[in-house]
Amino acid sequence: MSSASKRKGSQWERDLEEYLNASGLKARRLPRAGSKDIGDVAVPAKDYDIVVEAKNVRNAWGSMAQFLREADVEAENYSEKYDMPTIGVVATKTRQAGPGEGRIVMTVHQFINLLRWAGIA
Repeated sequence: MSSASKRKGSQWERDLEEYLNASGLKARRLPRAGSKDIGDVAVPAKDYDIVVEAKNVRNAWGSMAQFLREADVEAENYSEKYDMPTIGVVATKTRQAGPGEGRIVMTVHQFINLLRWAGIA
């Protein structure tokens, strides 16, 4: 990854964390963890955490299946490290828009778990 791409990705992570915190959530950027990566931003809930894999790429949809698998693996790594049920999601940046216009993507399976753990389903 070029340093320009890395800067864009890091900036999106910071912008996302700042926006989530300004919205009343207690988001925090996560440290790089090498082969046992635990995601980019964590958002704690009462009985589970949500780990966000932040992507600032031109064509996110073309790689979405890969990004979702990556989010699942990182959620598992996070869950092992912090002993907390964890859901992984992907946050994609929308070009020429603020962080509130980004997209959160998850699989239907992840969505069902989120609803169950939130006590909705």
